[in-house]
Amino acid sequence: MTDKGETDNNNGGRFRRETIHHQHRRSFWHDYHEAGLYMLTMVIEGRQRLFGTIVGSAKGRPGSSEAPHVALSELGRRVLEEEVPKIHRFYPMVEVWRVAIMPDHIHLLVRVNAPLPEGKHLGHVVRGFKTGCSRAWWRWQDEPVGRLGGETPSTTAAEVAVVPEASPSGNRPVLYERGYHDRIINRPGMLENIKRYMAENPLRARIRQECPRLMERQLHLWIAGREYAAFGNLFLLKYPIREQVFFHRKDKATGQPTELTETYRQEYARLLRVAEEGTVLVTPGISKGEQKVVSDALDARLPLILLQKEPIGEYWKPSQRRFYACAAGHLLILAPWQVDDSSDYASFHQLNDYASEVCSATEMRILNYGELTR
Repeated sequence: MTDKGETDNNNGGRFRRETIHHQHRRSFWHDYHEAGLYMLTMVIEGRQRLFGTIVGSAKGRPGSSEAPHVALSELGRRVLEEEVPKIHRFYPMVEVWRVAIMPDHIHLLVRVNAPLPEGKHLGHVVRGFKTGCSRAWWRWQDEPVGRLGGETPSTTAAEVAVVPEASPSGNRPVLYERGYHDRIINRPGMLENIKRYMAENPLRARIRQECPRLMERQLHLWIAGREYAAFGNLFLLKYPIREQVFFHRKDKATGQPTELTETYRQEYARLLRVAEEGTVLVTPGISKGEQKVVSDALDARLPLILLQKEPIGEYWKPSQRRFYACAAGHLLILAPWQVDDSSDYASFHQLNDYASEVCSATEMRILNYGELTR
């Protein structure tokens, strides 16, 4: 379950603090005892990069040794080769179809082929796997090679530095964060999307490393007297010409859906033309007319600033399509910290008002609250 960000009434709106994700979301309507297909995600405590490092280049040819991939540490190798197979060994009805290990987390694509044993559900399977990984971590740290470092080629400095000493009670810290995230795969096409997502994890991470100025995350960005969180190319705010994309759902004169009118077709063509000339389009992309402009602008790699109601926190990330647009420098996503969520109507209109402000804004700066507390 994702903890909800705190909210305070503020001039009819809501001030949203960062949402903290604990990676244990559940679908309460689903029976986790029965058969099913899932992508499971478990995160290392403190996001320590203990499973390996990402090597290769974002420009490397897919499938080649130069393409981004994870060079597993000794711990990562043990988790993959020793702990993952234990899942099927202890629960024969559970198959692990695919594994994607990243430096600080792991994804498992698992298929439960038959009901789990009486009294067991998917959470028990995950708990056993996580416990096994923690014990593998402790055993590795207790080995002389693990403690000394340097004798195992795949050992990272982070692994050697983090030694889980026992507490006075004799307990040692666990490897993973509390809980886990599961995604139920139950729609046509979803499985292939999940496989692609898992396979491209190292590429996305490498893009973030190689293009830090084209794809930044800022939780506190000040624009025209208002605070936003942002993900994407902040340089789009420096472009001199920004124009709002705004269409009502229906044409006021005829009552027709706006996107079906000749007036819309002309304005749609004009917006894409000026974007090709360097104008940055700004919109929340709410109505169908706005959504069409957003979709086609993304396809054409045109400069776009997209406002959204969903908060952007430390670990939030956009959809695959928007992620690559951010990485390529064509997209900036903004989420205002103050939003009127009393109704969809109110929040949508407020986002359009904010889009108008962004178009005319001249004051923009990044707020570093860490410096204020030193």
